[in-house]
Amino acid sequence: MYQALYRKYRPQTLDDVCGQDTIVKIITNSILNNQINHAYLFAGPRGTGKTSIAKIFGRIVNCQNPNGCIPCGKCPSCLEKNNSDIIEIDAASNNGVDEIRELRNKVNLVPAFGKYKVYIIDEVHMLTTGAFNALLKTLEEPPTHVIFILATTDPHKIPETIISRCQRLDFKRISDDAIVENLTKIAQKENIDVEKDALYEIARLSAGGMRDSVGMLDQARAYCEGKITIKDIHDINGTITPEEMSTLIVEIITGNIDKILENTDEFDDKGKNFIKINEEMINFLRNLLLSKEAPLYFKNNIRNTEVYEQFPEKISENQILDFIENLNKYNLEMKETGNPKLMFEICLIKVATNFKPVEKTFKNEEKHETNHETNIKESPTTQVEEKTNLKQPALNNIKETTIQPLTTKAEEKPEVNQEKKVEANIKNDNTELLKLIDHIKKIRIDNTLSKFSKKTMMEIRPKLDDLKDLLLNPDYSKSASIILDGTLKAASDENLIFVYQKERTAKAFNENLPALEETIAQALGKPFKLIATEASDWEIIKDEFNHKKRQFIYQKEDFDINNLKPKQNDDILNMFEDIIEYK
Repeated sequence: MYQALYRKYRPQTLDDVCGQDTIVKIITNSILNNQINHAYLFAGPRGTGKTSIAKIFGRIVNCQNPNGCIPCGKCPSCLEKNNSDIIEIDAASNNGVDEIRELRNKVNLVPAFGKYKVYIIDEVHMLTTGAFNALLKTLEEPPTHVIFILATTDPHKIPETIISRCQRLDFKRISDDAIVENLTKIAQKENIDVEKDALYEIARLSAGGMRDSVGMLDQARAYCEGKITIKDIHDINGTITPEEMSTLIVEIITGNIDKILENTDEFDDKGKNFIKINEEMINFLRNLLLSKEAPLYFKNNIRNTEVYEQFPEKISENQILDFIENLNKYNLEMKETGNPKLMFEICLIKVATNFKPVEKTFKNEEKHETNHETNIKESPTTQVEEKTNLKQPALNNIKETTIQPLTTKAEEKPEVNQEKKVEANIKNDNTELLKLIDHIKKIRIDNTLSKFSKKTMMEIRPKLDDLKDLLLNPDYSKSASIILDGTLKAASDENLIFVYQKERTAKAFNENLPALEETIAQALGKPFKLIATEASDWEIIKDEFNHKKRQFIYQKEDFDINNLKPKQNDDILNMFEDIIEYK
């Protein structure tokens, strides 16, 4: 019968243990100095050697003729295949009070071969409260011939009364270099042809777990007929290669939603794991950010840097951070939902719609600049100035006192006057817009709180999740996105107040009320009048309302929200926060 590689190459001595030098040194010194504790707690990530070291420890202390910390392999204790003095208990399936009471009754039995009876309780955090209480007294005052080794991946779930009675040893994640070194030895012994980069990819994907990495190598050998490559590792792991990830991110940045959806369908057909792809995308963006912000660290610690250095699209640090924040937010929802592909698509579409306006804005600016250049070329004033400039060198021979100004104040360039007029008009428009928003904000906050209904607010809050369905609809995606980023704090039968952490987001909300109210009506099936405020202002308003420091009086609206017509660039800037950078 075939034996899995992780079982075949399980450490048999402390010298075989990889990546846990501190733990090995503590145990070695304890044995050599005869300072063996009665109870140990081995805590750390899965696949880092907790149970393996516990079994090795049991064999060493029971060996009759050890060579330092190496069992002799000849005494009855070493030759016994199923040593009755080393008892391994799986707490996941033996977690009740009865099992622990049975253990307490057996601890008084003397060892059959060696000096100690070693009880290894794996996944000890799975014990019930009653079982922990039953174990407590025995753990505190065990017989002299008993050693307890408790192993767990979740030490925070173990009562402090248990932890305080054990010597705790924390296992760390094994480094990629140590994993690759061990995998290389196994590959040579098993005649497995594998690329060095593929081994490093296995080490990275296993997140510091030696057992997982050896298991992945075993799986890759079964999957591949020839040499194992990075692509093969991603195929069996349900992830995508860095090159495929780079292509997908470029499609997101350029707002190519059709191509994004085609790719996710293709990934689904290939059986890819969307949760893992999401996590890998976060890691890719992290490396991309390091290539910009910490190039020295990036160069020394990241392998295959070409894919990041040759990334085709320009993306700012703020955009990367916002991208990662959205991926991380949806990662939690993907793990909780039964359809992670849908949540992954919604996340990518949301991010893509945030990037899409940037491209449009740049195109508009380029078009505007082109038109402006054309107007300059056609301007007769410019032609006159060009002719005058051609004659300028001839004036150098004339004395300074005889030179007259080429243009007078009255003859100032007409386009300069026009630019000043446009700037003045923009400034006046913005001032009027701000006044109108402040007026709307005051009336709608008063109207909401004068008829505040907690029942209505509690009914509406869960319904706001329906906005996620509109993220797939290009007509409502932007509005749904900005509403979902806020928090509903107050409601009446006809008004809703949303609160945002940043003033710019609240301002963007209030400048786009017509579109947002249409989106809310679509999601809730009922029209509401909306308004937003930033968190700092809301704290003041809430205090005034709770302590009745002022009256909130309902009044009829005397304005038309359709008059809210922000400038295009300002609208985009506010809607999408720091994604657009103007210089």
